[in-house]
Amino acid sequence: MQSLHSLIDGNFSHPKYGRLLHCCDSQNPSILHYSVQLNDSESLAWEPIYCNRQKDIGRVAIWQVDWSRFQPAKWVKHLEKEQIKKALHISVNQLHEHWQYELFRFNCEHWARLVTTGDCRCFQIQEFKKLQHIPAMGIVVVGIAGLITGAWEHNGYAQELIEEGMGAG
Repeated sequence: MQSLHSLIDGNFSHPKYGRLLHCCDSQNPSILHYSVQLNDSESLAWEPIYCNRQKDIGRVAIWQVDWSRFQPAKWVKHLEKEQIKKALHISVNQLHEHWQYELFRFNCEHWARLVTTGDCRCFQIQEFKKLQHIPAMGIVVVGIAGLITGAWEHNGYAQELIEEGMGAG
């Protein structure tokens, strides 16, 4: 865990630090994976401990950036670099191996948008629902209140946790 903190601090002066990146899924090009750029070759991402699970303990992981596949997200209003750095540290302290990765409630896009923009949102949820044939299952997964409030698209609990940490110092 200390190496994640060192990586976050050690790359702060990089001109592209904190930029929201995405790349296409190798099995389904209509699905994007999101991460936060640290330098020219590394980014941080939220992923399940065991690959290809819809729900698992999550971790902040170091991803190698392959610029033939990765690109910066467009039309994104990023937080200030200092805020992004603080949100990354909070993620390592509070979420890394303590929180669930959940495809429909807290996936890589939710996390990366949260730490780079302050908005814990996944715009790909509609695509996930189509791929997983979930329309009727949605009630089971997030409940009736979740369907009404958009709990799939936006995770207010994670956002509150990061916001509390940002305000605490």
